[in-house]
Amino acid sequence: METRPYFIAGDLLCSLLVGGVTGVAAIATFSEAWPMPAAMLVGMLLGMAVAAVGILAFGRFFGMIELQMPAMLSGMLAGMIVAMIVTRRPLPPSTGAILGGVLGLATFVAVWLADAWLSGDGARWTR
Repeated sequence: METRPYFIAGDLLCSLLVGGVTGVAAIATFSEAWPMPAAMLVGMLLGMAVAAVGILAFGRFFGMIELQMPAMLSGMLAGMIVAMIVTRRPLPPSTGAILGGVLGLATFVAVWLADAWLSGDGARWTR
């Protein structure tokens, strides 16, 4: 598990940007005319595409393997959730960016904690 601040900041920034851009893209793509299950599926695919671009852009500086898990999950989660919300009511792009960024942050923290736990570094937190 990477613990150097440079790489942690890079992972966090990539997850935030992927989530925010995916949220804005989902708002631009979907409307109330979409059925929610279809929007969720297409939103997930949209998030994967945005994450792939983000991983390629940030991977040169922060490492591709380290970025893949949090960025892909951030994109997929932001795409699905924002798309489902947009099928029920319209949202401004700023709300999509904020919601996507928050989902990216939450995903980053969850992946980082899971990585710490699975690698054995998190076992001391339970004592």
